[in-house]
Amino acid sequence: MSKPFLLSTKTLPSLLRERIVQNDLAYMEYNAIRILPVDFEITTPVDYVIFSSQNATKAVLNKTHHFQGAQVLCVGERSEKLLLEKNIKPLKTAQNMSNLIDFIQILDKNSHFLHYCGNRRLPILAHKMKEWECDFREVVVYQTELTNTKIDAAPNAILFFSPSGVESHENQNDVTDAHCFCIGNTTAAAFKQKPKSIQIVKNASMERVVAKAIHYFKLSQHA
Repeated sequence: MSKPFLLSTKTLPSLLRERIVQNDLAYMEYNAIRILPVDFEITTPVDYVIFSSQNATKAVLNKTHHFQGAQVLCVGERSEKLLLEKNIKPLKTAQNMSNLIDFIQILDKNSHFLHYCGNRRLPILAHKMKEWECDFREVVVYQTELTNTKIDAAPNAILFFSPSGVESHENQNDVTDAHCFCIGNTTAAAFKQKPKSIQIVKNASMERVVAKAIHYFKLSQHA
């Protein structure tokens, strides 16, 4: 009986790749999206700085880590880790943008909000800020480019880490015979095709996506 074949739509750290192989799974990876830097200006002063992805967090921190007294809000443990490495403790770290919006809703709406983001950010935050009539600006700090890569293999499972990754992979590949493991609800909602199953990791991290896929196939082998 052949090993289950796992495909990641993002290059994983070596420790995670080793963990997959050590659990008797065949493995392949590629980058479904490409992150490209763009020129931008750091805007100050503001009351709240919002980071909705680790790519945005990294881009801004590579340029500066001084926010002149602003409180920082972020999505995801990896964004939080990058901030803490610069001795910046976020006021709030949320699992996803919907949870962060719930927190923002209790803040003073007369505050000045700044969102550092990518060009393919979802409009949910901007729509809410407009609804609340907040002083809100968005600054695009990176571009997401779809690689649209054709994979000449039929994986049993595919790991997805963003809605853009789903879109890029589906543009050239069929996912209907694969179990798809997604980093959150937003990524899971991006499919146009109907996978064999969609497994969602709500506490979003690459490690948890990998762990969930490994656990799934371990259970399948003993079923």
